[in-house]
Amino acid sequence: MNRIARRIASRTTVIAFFALTLAVSVSSSVADTLPAEQIFGKSLVKNMKLSPDGEHVALTYEEGSEVKLAVMELASQDIVSGFEFGGNMHVLNFWWGSNSRVVMSVGEVTGNLDNLGRPGALYAANIDGTRRQQIFGSNLSGYQVLHPLPDDDENILIARYHFADDGEPKGNLLNMFDGELDFLGDQPVDPDMRGLVADNDGELRGAIAVKMGDTLDDVELRLYAKINGEWESLDLDSDRRRPNVNFLGFSADNEQVYFASNHDMPTGDRMGVFRFDFNTRQIELLYRHDIVDVQGLLRTPRGKVMGAWASFGPADYSLFDEQVEALPEDARMLAGLLNAFPNDNVFVTSSTEDGSLATIYVTGDRNPGEFYLFNTEDMELAFLSASFPNIDKDALVPMEPVRIEARDGLVLNAFLTRPAGEKENLPLILNVHGGPFGPYDRWGFNPEAQFFAQHGYATLQVNFRGSGNRGTDFQQAGWREWGGKMQDDLTDSVQWAIDEGIVDPDRVCIYGGSYGGYATLMGVVKTPDLYQCAVGYVGVYDLVWFREGDGSDFSMNRSSHEGRRNFERFMGSAVGEDAESLRPVSPVHHVDRIKADLFIVHGASDVRVPVGHAHRLRDALDEIGKDYEWMIKEKEGHGFYDVGNRVDLYTAMLEFFDRHIGQESGNDESSSSSSEAP
Repeated sequence: MNRIARRIASRTTVIAFFALTLAVSVSSSVADTLPAEQIFGKSLVKNMKLSPDGEHVALTYEEGSEVKLAVMELASQDIVSGFEFGGNMHVLNFWWGSNSRVVMSVGEVTGNLDNLGRPGALYAANIDGTRRQQIFGSNLSGYQVLHPLPDDDENILIARYHFADDGEPKGNLLNMFDGELDFLGDQPVDPDMRGLVADNDGELRGAIAVKMGDTLDDVELRLYAKINGEWESLDLDSDRRRPNVNFLGFSADNEQVYFASNHDMPTGDRMGVFRFDFNTRQIELLYRHDIVDVQGLLRTPRGKVMGAWASFGPADYSLFDEQVEALPEDARMLAGLLNAFPNDNVFVTSSTEDGSLATIYVTGDRNPGEFYLFNTEDMELAFLSASFPNIDKDALVPMEPVRIEARDGLVLNAFLTRPAGEKENLPLILNVHGGPFGPYDRWGFNPEAQFFAQHGYATLQVNFRGSGNRGTDFQQAGWREWGGKMQDDLTDSVQWAIDEGIVDPDRVCIYGGSYGGYATLMGVVKTPDLYQCAVGYVGVYDLVWFREGDGSDFSMNRSSHEGRRNFERFMGSAVGEDAESLRPVSPVHHVDRIKADLFIVHGASDVRVPVGHAHRLRDALDEIGKDYEWMIKEKEGHGFYDVGNRVDLYTAMLEFFDRHIGQESGNDESSSSSSEAP
């Protein structure tokens, strides 16, 4: 048992779940395979952050439908307090407001594919559990935590987005004990202001204004910087009509700011790391990956910027030459950490105020995640906790980054996971991610791919056009391509795997959730002879209804003028001009073309993609007498969160795949319709 688990399990009244997690049996009904209860279980630790003085660590963990927070004393490794907020409520992020008080962002998340969550509130509490207080609500305002101000025992710095200000952010000190706001007033005046940036000392130093037009591509960007105590507008000198700019961080002396941007690439863009110098007013490109966007800055255990990183496969680290020269000891320290885990990605997640201690997160395709405590003075690395301590890492298999050329010459990034020791003539599950615009599949531990590899199946995950991590042009190449080129990318990827001899062409199934559920059903409609079976999970199946407004939380926001504009802006730009234009690529209207066997899965309480999509698909299948399998979980939302429901789902999926593309699938009879809930 690891150190944190051992301490937390002893405090059953605070975090009893850990003891249950660690008690999960490692036995399996299938020899030499990891059980679904382990692979799809809850994480023991999701994130860790050290207090400024290094005496405590705050950590988040999953239990039931919640993500909770605990505070541990490092010296004794005792859990001193724990915080929970009710069903489906997640601690989405947290900060040390001082050495004795923690601030938590809490919001509702209704399903494990719900990557947006509901508007959150801010809570604060003392580390002994006392004086817990909601300090900011989200009924009329949004917020962004700009700086925790750890040297201020009373306040943190936030940007407040209030409806009365038309969503313009206003910098405020927020009292951590009574929620009182103190407007700072020191910021540029611009009616289109959308974001503020604070430096390492908590002083407002940057701002961005965005003027939106009628389409997603009609955007005007304005930047501001506070130089020598005065706000000035900045000329980015962009080669793009709509550049992207994302703040990354400040140098240790606050004289330089790092940001990610694509403004210098007129076409085929990727986000690179730039540095703006407040003294010279010069902007310099420091790093850009050859094929993917930059992900963020690379910091040393003492919290100093040393470089940047990007990831197609394992992380690509780039150290800035001048930083290595200026901070040779920090550079050697960071290089030593990276070299200590050559097969994994390594990141500093927090540092103490004096830089003497840091938490290190290590993860990879065969490492579900581990946290370490690093002492920068003694150069000692101590193991703290594994996110999934019961998973045998030696039983996991590699995830292989591959590049696939689509029919029009566009090169796609993808990931292939194969059963241990198997290379050719394999049964394939094409696993399609959701979104579709922005999210993407990435290299690392993937429980679905690992689970199916354990049982003899290869998995292919494709970042089709429209996916993130490839720049704006690649993402926009998927606009209005539902059922079109985005679908063709998936078809071409399967054909690549067949042509390479990796896949048995008679044993291919398609599976996906959310948009991936749509692509799954559209795949068996558009290419009915390519797939033997399909699993649609919380998918969008009726695009006509989706375009009209299907009752999802997104469409329900049309009650306001701005909500209607946002809905039409997204739908018109990225989905389709009107409802009827989408009928040809709406799976529910073309079920007569389907030959593959079907398994339809949904959560009855899904607010992201209403269960009505599954019901409409079911009714269309019933009308033509097409058999299917059916699973509805009443209390689940956009993706199953309960471990028992996950186990039910993946056990049923495995049985489904075994019947249709498994070793004995050739003798299988057609599936019949079944129902767990009406």
